[in-house]
Amino acid sequence: MIGDLGRYAGREQAYVKHFLLGGYLEIFAHKIGSVYPEIAYVDGFSGPWQSTGEAFEDTSFGIALAALTRAKATWKGLGRNLKVSAYLVEKSPTAYANLQGVRTLFPDVEIKTYSGSFIDRAPELLKDLPAQAFAFLFIDPKGWAVNMQRITPLLKRPNSEVVFNFMFDFINRFAELQKPPVAASLDRLLIAPGWRAQLAAPPTAGVSQAEHRKTVLVDAFAATLRSLGGYTHVAETTVLRPTQDRPLYSLVYGTRSVTGLEVFRDCQIKALRAQSQVRGVAKLKALAVASHQNELFGSVGDMTPDPTTNFLDGERRAAGEVLLNLVPTAPGAIRWVEVWPQVLARAIVTRAQANALAAGSPAS
Repeated sequence: MIGDLGRYAGREQAYVKHFLLGGYLEIFAHKIGSVYPEIAYVDGFSGPWQSTGEAFEDTSFGIALAALTRAKATWKGLGRNLKVSAYLVEKSPTAYANLQGVRTLFPDVEIKTYSGSFIDRAPELLKDLPAQAFAFLFIDPKGWAVNMQRITPLLKRPNSEVVFNFMFDFINRFAELQKPPVAASLDRLLIAPGWRAQLAAPPTAGVSQAEHRKTVLVDAFAATLRSLGGYTHVAETTVLRPTQDRPLYSLVYGTRSVTGLEVFRDCQIKALRAQSQVRGVAKLKALAVASHQNELFGSVGDMTPDPTTNFLDGERRAAGEVLLNLVPTAPGAIRWVEVWPQVLARAIVTRAQANALAAGSPAS
């Protein structure tokens, strides 16, 4: 479970990230544990950086290891001995020293730590991951200095999934900078060809310049991740600035499993709704400070209409259009098992919502 929101004051975006990560891993571990004897969690940029809790409850690895510990306990109660291991990498000597206390906090998890660069340690990580384990990779760099080619063997590992934090706002500001070191660094991150030309092209009718740039850059990274990792499904969750309606970063998820995609969509929608709530609170606090008033509104809902509701309504409409395009006219036929994964791949909806659309019922 995610810790007290008060620990995330000024970094509400981290709360959203942890909400999605913890929610997904909780379900992931229970499902994967029925098939695989071990689950391995890999954190390439562990920190801890801004933790305020003694038990690392507001860090990505702390959230992940707590979720995996609960899953292990559940399976133990059912008579199954699920092994859980973690591989944590941190470059900062100070943060790495702080990381050493994690073993005593999670005694049911076999933990190995690595000092140094995730990129440099990737081959060692690949060797250390047990062949029988299903691995979940969490890659959360502070910038964009990630050589995707060098971590490709790790991404391509069978029985693995990944969530990569694509630092969109940072990358967007430097995407057209011509300085050779910056351009070369971006080329190592965005392997997909043609993205610079697409970025320079004018937006299509009805699309703002900001939306155009985000689509081009995020799609280029998604294509890179899909190609290098061999992931069948890649999905993106936009995390916004706490008090501004601007994207800060994108959490890009890659999987080869339709079950993984199904679980991710469920957790993604819950995370987007949580984001709407925490950003509403952050905006209220900012307005209160600016106006020197403690109570400006009766509730978050008094401020502005919830954009998340409108966004998700639009995604359901898009899913309906995808469904209509996929289903052949009579006498043609297609199995539903072939249809719903494609609907979820192209629109942010749950499987239950896709089922309702197919049945002609309202998709709540």
